[in-house]
Amino acid sequence: MGERVDRLQRWLTRDRARWTFVVLGAITVVLGVALRNVRLDYDFEKFFPTSDPELDHYLAFRERFGNDNDFLLVAAERKPSVFDRAFLERVDSLAARLGRLPDMRSVASPTRLEEPVITPVGVFNVPVLRTASDSTLAADSARLWADDHLREAWFSPGGDAILLVAQTAPDLNKERSDDLLEGTERVMRESGLGDLHVAGRIHGQYYYIQKMERELVLFLTSSIALLAVFLFIGFRSVLGVVVPIGVVGLAILWQVGAMTLFNEPLSILTMLLPTILFVVGMSDAVHLLESFLEHVREGVERRRALALTYKEAGLPTFLTAVTSAIGFATLGSASIRPLQEFGLYTAAGVLIAFLISFTLLPALLLYIDPRRILPRAQEATPWDRWLPRLFRWTLRNRTRILVGFGLVTAVSLVGLSRIKVNNYLLEDWPNDDPQKMDFLWFEETFGGVRPFELEIAVADSARTVWDLEVLRQIERVQDFVHDQQGVRSILSPVTVMRTLNKAANGGGADQLRLPDDAAEARRLARQAEAFGGRDQLRLLVSSDGRTARLTGRKVDEGGFVHKGRNADLERFIADHTEPGVVRFRQTGMAYLIDRNNEHLSGQLVGGMGLAVLLTAAIMMWFFRDARMVVVALLPNVVPLLFIAGVMGFTGIDLKVSTAIIFSIAFGIAEDDTIHMLGKLRLQLLEGRTVAYALKRTYLSTGKAVSVTSLMLVSGFLTLVLSDFASVYYMGLLITLTLAFAFVAEMLLLPALVLTVMRPTRKLKP
Repeated sequence: MGERVDRLQRWLTRDRARWTFVVLGAITVVLGVALRNVRLDYDFEKFFPTSDPELDHYLAFRERFGNDNDFLLVAAERKPSVFDRAFLERVDSLAARLGRLPDMRSVASPTRLEEPVITPVGVFNVPVLRTASDSTLAADSARLWADDHLREAWFSPGGDAILLVAQTAPDLNKERSDDLLEGTERVMRESGLGDLHVAGRIHGQYYYIQKMERELVLFLTSSIALLAVFLFIGFRSVLGVVVPIGVVGLAILWQVGAMTLFNEPLSILTMLLPTILFVVGMSDAVHLLESFLEHVREGVERRRALALTYKEAGLPTFLTAVTSAIGFATLGSASIRPLQEFGLYTAAGVLIAFLISFTLLPALLLYIDPRRILPRAQEATPWDRWLPRLFRWTLRNRTRILVGFGLVTAVSLVGLSRIKVNNYLLEDWPNDDPQKMDFLWFEETFGGVRPFELEIAVADSARTVWDLEVLRQIERVQDFVHDQQGVRSILSPVTVMRTLNKAANGGGADQLRLPDDAAEARRLARQAEAFGGRDQLRLLVSSDGRTARLTGRKVDEGGFVHKGRNADLERFIADHTEPGVVRFRQTGMAYLIDRNNEHLSGQLVGGMGLAVLLTAAIMMWFFRDARMVVVALLPNVVPLLFIAGVMGFTGIDLKVSTAIIFSIAFGIAEDDTIHMLGKLRLQLLEGRTVAYALKRTYLSTGKAVSVTSLMLVSGFLTLVLSDFASVYYMGLLITLTLAFAFVAEMLLLPALVLTVMRPTRKLKP
């Protein structure tokens, strides 16, 4: 061992330190320049599971019928009623101006809606709502209110709100989306309609990214401020704060700069990368610095103190970086790209932080006088007082500690059994956010914003969707989803045929039904293009008439509820339709998101299991003792069970944002365990008994573990300041997990060591 330290001491020279500064500086300049082009990304479709066959089916469906998410809902309120001429004229003007905006395909409004009337000489379109005079408005509004289909699609139940549906161009990039939203909001401000509500993809995207930008700065600055406080408490010197923050800050610059250099934007997940790297990377720097200063306090010369630090903390710190990276990298096994990127980029960032800590930090310490980092006063620190007392208490209460953690585990397993998989489309937004409030208003007033899509495929080669028997089976399903599942604003071949039948029979509301005769249905079907236009009809029915869609909107009740409703729909279809005539298949963006969340949650929990196995293998290689593997894993697995129990008892659902915390927390929490057991191993190799080696480890490593644990907890605690629910719960749950893991490190770990190893046992070098 002494020869190895001597070699390290000879290798640590100021010449090598200067070359380290040159190489690291050159890389930093290149990556720093790249940061000028950093971008933020918001694309829900990237969260679709690439391995799910339903995705390919949905993409083919969308190619045929168009996107189910390229719309913007605009609604105007007027109490007690919207049926006022001046008000409706302003609504009509708003619809006209919106329709003239670039990238706005069409704007549908009751004031511009026309119904067909079929006469012997052709099909004529008659306005639904005329505002030329009070008398025509009164007659039209009365007739319209008697039509359940039109009333439900365009007006609130109380008649005090009217809806406009704008269809935007598909696949708009961020710049074009923002321009379109800016134009939309300008037209809305100039409309003279004070109480307007809006919801849709381009609207949510704009404000979502704005919030991401604010929170990225908030998290990073809050983390730096809190970590600076704990560093000052731990080292009680300015350089003890500046040096670790500078080292870890450089790692963040490298990671984000490298992502930008390869044209990778920051998403809702990777925007957390700077904060997580800052918190996690600080652990390496603190352990190295604390080990170095411990030797300096003992009077060891600077270069030899660094060599001893490399020898004692080098391998454990490397293993902590590897296990943390494994925890993040297992997220790369997920089937969605943003999560893969988050896991792999964060894993790479952890290793970069380790590399910089082991190159830049020693180089700096060769030039900085250690006395400037050591506390100015040499009085005892809080750790010097409470660590010995806590160690003695742990020894006296070893059995109680084991029993206590056993009871916590048992109760946590009960809570674990209560967890359910669930998600909402806009669950990230706080309920008091103006954009979320508009979304909820549409949910309550117009039956929801969540898209509903059902693909219809005619199985009988002798029929098309316009065949009366096919239409009747579609009608059964359509009535079921409307009456039993709350789907509103439904469009389908049945909707078209009902409207044509009404048009052919005098326009009475009682004629809004399917024709009684198959020949009549075929005759009306030939009028369909004249009624809606070829392009509009192709959004519902394919050109060969063999496939179609049933589309609508519904209230977002959560993935757990929708899973049950989907099962009910499948049973209804099986019992009330004939697959030899027509087949139905659910699809759409919302359906895919629900499936994705359910499957992905299981994948992430499985990834956490893989992380545990890989970490166990590393521990077995490091300690060569299966009992020490158990000692290394239990203090970090029990906190995960604890947090799962908390989720089950408090009703926090399992979803992507909460499932990933298990892999993250395990990889991070394992760091302090490795440092403590690595120090214990060195003490045992020097011939000390288990009891004495444990005491030396507890008192020397306990301070660094305490400081890093407090920094980790405080760093992740800043995430609870987020307005995004997913980030908030990630911060809250990881904080609770790491806090519990710290308690387990200080209580359960020593109790386990003394239980599985004889107190008088020694290891031979």
